[in-house]
Amino acid sequence: MSPKDQRPIKQEIRRLERRLKRLRERLKISDRNEVVALYDGDVDERIAVEADGLGGARVVRADGNYPIDYSARDERHFRNEQAAGRAAHCLAEGNITNLAEFDPRKSYPCEQ
Repeated sequence: MSPKDQRPIKQEIRRLERRLKRLRERLKISDRNEVVALYDGDVDERIAVEADGLGGARVVRADGNYPIDYSARDERHFRNEQAAGRAAHCLAEGNITNLAEFDPRKSYPCEQ
């Protein structure tokens, strides 16, 4: 496909990306792979909340130099960014020891 043939396709992609941005703003959800929260954990540990762009988010408990060179010690996907943020905060505060323990329906001391 020649560059000239690609022009309409690229214009359509730009149009769709602008529309997607407006929809995300209206729904108050973050862009895909955006780090919406970052906490310090133990020594050489970071706890990050990464948006999936669809309203959910993944919490990663990372050892090493997050986000460049790290290994994920624990991770979990949540259906909404708020629950992911709560889980990351509770993990950083020591109210839970791993992400599997977090129940979005419960209230934790770190949230008081």
